[in-house]
Amino acid sequence: MNYFITSRQDLHTSAIELAQVKRLRIFDHLNVPAIIVTMLYNFDHQAVEEKLKVKGRILNIYQYYQQLPYRDDPTVDQAIIKQVLTVPGCQVKDNCALRNGKVRVRVNFRNGRLYYIDYLDQYGFTNRRDFYDQGWRTYTDYFEDKGRLIARQYYNHDGQVKIIYHYRGGEGNVPILTLIQLVDQGHEWQFDNKIEFRAHFLDELVGDDPQSILISDRSNIALKAFTLMKKPARRYQVFHSAFTDDGQSNGPISAIYQPIATMLAKGQLSGLISATQREAQDAAKRFQTNQSYGIPVTYLTGAELTKEIPVSQRQTGKFIAVARLSKIKQLDHIINAIIRLHQDFPQVTLDIYGYSDSWNKNQTANALKSLVKENKAESYINFVGYCDDLSAAYEHAQAEILTSYYEGFAMAVLEAQGHGCPVVSYDINYGPADIIDDQQSGKLIPPNDQEALYQQLRKLLADPALAKKYAHHAQKAAQKYNFDHVAEKWQKLINRVGDN
Repeated sequence: MNYFITSRQDLHTSAIELAQVKRLRIFDHLNVPAIIVTMLYNFDHQAVEEKLKVKGRILNIYQYYQQLPYRDDPTVDQAIIKQVLTVPGCQVKDNCALRNGKVRVRVNFRNGRLYYIDYLDQYGFTNRRDFYDQGWRTYTDYFEDKGRLIARQYYNHDGQVKIIYHYRGGEGNVPILTLIQLVDQGHEWQFDNKIEFRAHFLDELVGDDPQSILISDRSNIALKAFTLMKKPARRYQVFHSAFTDDGQSNGPISAIYQPIATMLAKGQLSGLISATQREAQDAAKRFQTNQSYGIPVTYLTGAELTKEIPVSQRQTGKFIAVARLSKIKQLDHIINAIIRLHQDFPQVTLDIYGYSDSWNKNQTANALKSLVKENKAESYINFVGYCDDLSAAYEHAQAEILTSYYEGFAMAVLEAQGHGCPVVSYDINYGPADIIDDQQSGKLIPPNDQEALYQQLRKLLADPALAKKYAHHAQKAAQKYNFDHVAEKWQKLINRVGDN
């Protein structure tokens, strides 16, 4: 069995997790067993599996030990609610049980299903919160008087405790995880942190099968756990972005990747996988290994590459950007260029597809929206948000624009080219130069050169023939990322593992 390791699969699926799903299809085609492994709890797991068409192909660390037989029947929630609200001496009102007018039990819902139940004391403090997942109590949080978490325990279908997280007080009332207990197969295991717990879990998964492959798609989730594993499975780290802080091959290696050279030397890591051959070569030099492979993170199907998309349906002046609203994407470069262009080409519009980086409290998203508002550009610059299917956007736009500081592959560029959409992009590491046939299917311009960006977009608007030429060649440029080509690269890596 082969395992693709990540944090979790979300409904707003990121490029990394979409790449995992694509990889599953390749492994299925090659008749090689594979599964996605997630390390964070996800209440949307059933909806995600249905959306991505991967039912039974995602294994979560908690579900592995809990073995809950989930029930897709909302009526079971009502029986649970009726039972918990039937408290002697309490009255039921608005999904709450009240005693002497004070709430002692409160039921909460999410997406029409029972989500969690709070149990409060006479002073209004929440002592306990039971979480439910499709009709089963999945875990309980316990709190102290300041509302700080002190313990979390996960259950199996019999209500037996399988996993306990213990917390102690930390600065700013933030709890610190100090101990994890796992009760499994008649033993009680103890771990000081999540890294040890994950390593134990991965060892259990691979057992004594040396042909198993563990592929880390999220370095912050799996890389440290690899160092603590005891089983002999092969382990690979995928670079979904540049491995340096500035995207330059000779730049400072990102902190999360600094242990890699030592891990390779100790046999804790078997090799590296990059989305482009150029990055694979750069990684081989920086980490001093001959086990560095270039395998695209995605592919295009034959149907996508042969679909006829009339150039006539492309709207002159309609530009798109497909990127999350984060600083590294430098979307302000595009916005400023579009604002300048609009003065002479009033038909120009920009649609930005992507979700905000919530980890920085949407600072970048708010700044971008303020920039648009300050320039009174709301009528022609739109923040569309996350979209599952961008086919229509790619097939009607005059061009897609990419202005990232650096990339690992730039999946949106390949998707655009596959839909016959020209791309104007900064010539950055890594991806654009590998995907775009410069001056044939799009245009590569010097990184961070905002004047060159403006001039190139202006040239497209003033020269319809050039825009048509780029559109005509776009799908041809994407041919090198067809399904069979990418599958062949994975087959070669799998064969190398089998030969060792």
